[in-house]
Amino acid sequence: MSTHTHGADDRIPALLDRFVAARGLESDRRWAEEALARFLMDDVREDVVARELAEAVAVVEGSGTRPDKLFGPAADWARSRRDELAGEGQVVLETEPPLTWRSVPSNALIISALFSIPFALVFAIRDGLTVDFSWAHLLVPLVLGSLMAVVVTLWSRTIVRRTFRVSVAIVVGAVLVLATGAGFLLPTLADLHLFTGSVAWHLAIVAGYLALGVLGFLLLPTDETAKEFEQQIPDDGTWALVLGGTLRGRLGYSDERARQVVEEARAHAAASGSSLSEEFGTPQEYAARFQPDTRRRDRLYAVLLTLVAAYWVGMLGFKWLAPQESVEWWRIFGAVLFPVLAGWQWRLALRPRTEG
Repeated sequence: MSTHTHGADDRIPALLDRFVAARGLESDRRWAEEALARFLMDDVREDVVARELAEAVAVVEGSGTRPDKLFGPAADWARSRRDELAGEGQVVLETEPPLTWRSVPSNALIISALFSIPFALVFAIRDGLTVDFSWAHLLVPLVLGSLMAVVVTLWSRTIVRRTFRVSVAIVVGAVLVLATGAGFLLPTLADLHLFTGSVAWHLAIVAGYLALGVLGFLLLPTDETAKEFEQQIPDDGTWALVLGGTLRGRLGYSDERARQVVEEARAHAAASGSSLSEEFGTPQEYAARFQPDTRRRDRLYAVLLTLVAAYWVGMLGFKWLAPQESVEWWRIFGAVLFPVLAGWQWRLALRPRTEG
C-alpha cells in the first residue's frame, strides 16, 4: 500500500540493461537487481536508487570489472550507501503520510486479490476434483483482506499520534476483536452451501478477485493524500507530532529516540527564529534524512513472527490432543513454516553488525 510519493523512476530499467551491456554478462544485471531489491525493501526513494545505480554502472563501464568485486555483495552495498547518504543529511527514504480510512475499500480489494490465489490452491488440494462450494470458498479472501486493510490503516494512523507501546496495545486489541468476529463468521459461511462443481471454478473466483482488485485500484480512493495531509499541519505542535509518528512508524525508532529527534528539531528551529515547517519542510521530508533503525525493526518482525508461529504450533497441538479432531496437512505445514520463518528472522535480527 505504499504509494511512493515521488513516483516510479523510469530510468531504472535502462540502468539494469546498461549493467548487462557493460561487460556482456547477465550476472552483472543480477547484482544490480539484488541491489535494487534491497534499496526498495529499505524504502529508499526511487530517484535516489536510480542515481546510485547510475553511478555504479558508470564505474563498471569505465573499469570493465564486475560489480561485486568493485562494491562487494549487492545487498551490503545498497544498505551501506543508504546509511552513508542518510548520515550526510540527504533525503533518502520514502516517508508517506498515514493511510486514510477512505482508502480501506481499495486496499482491501487489492489484498483480497492477492489472498485469493493461495486460498484457491489450498481449497483445491484439500477438496479434490469435485467441490461442494460454500460462501466460505467465495468470501474468505475478502474477509481476511478487509481485516488486514483495517489493521494496517489503524496502525498507520495510531503510531503518528501515540507512543509505540500504546499503539501496539490499541492494534492488538483491535486484532483480537476482529479475529474473534472472523472466527465466528467463517465457520458460518462454510456451512452455507452454494453449489457442487468442478475444482476449476476456483479459477473463476481468482479471476473475479483480480478484476475487483484492479477496479478497486483504478476507481476507489487510494492513499495519494500527501498534499491533503500537509495542509493539516498548521503549527509546530502538530508538525512535531507527525515527525515523531513518522520516526516510530517508518524508521522503527523507539519512543525515546523519536522524542530526542523532535526535541533537537524544536531547539534548532527556536534558535533560528523559524517555525518547524519553515526550517525543515514537511515532517516526512525531515524524517527521510535519518537512518532507519533496521536492527530494532528486524527484532519487532521477529517477535511478531514468533507469536504467529506460537499460534500455529498451539493450534496443531490442540488438534493433536483432541481425539475427535483430525489433523489437516495445512495445519502441519503452517506449524513448520512459521517457526522456520521466525528462526530466520531472529537470525537476521541478531546477526553481527559487520554483516549488514
